[in-house]
Amino acid sequence: MTETIESCGIEVPKKLKRTAKKLAAAGEGLVQIAPAILHSRASEQMLTFARMGMLDHVLGYLVTTDRNVHFVRSGIAWDSVQTVPLDVIDDVEYVDEFHNNTLKIKVGDKAEKVTFYDDKDGIQFYQHLKKMQKK
Repeated sequence: MTETIESCGIEVPKKLKRTAKKLAAAGEGLVQIAPAILHSRASEQMLTFARMGMLDHVLGYLVTTDRNVHFVRSGIAWDSVQTVPLDVIDDVEYVDEFHNNTLKIKVGDKAEKVTFYDDKDGIQFYQHLKKMQKK
């Protein structure tokens, strides 16, 4: 189900092979790939799948590189990708900490909620962003 990219050692789901190749060609090093879903692009049923950690119903991925955060929904012919540069992210915070796997990413006066399928992925992402903000 997954393949490993040798240069980074990050497991890449088969659905994201195309996107991972494009990122590597652009010189972006993978930091993390995590099943996650944006609230603005999800129905209540989709969010429920994510909160319950139903990995057999993964609808999107958060791909973190050394320069950007990409929200990817893979498709048959093409992938839908939204990109946010790490240097424009002002803050990241938990939403109802310890109750769900949701983080709020703030960019300027706008914010986007992201629900992770696995809370460990959310913690890793949170720690990486906080570390990048200190630099």
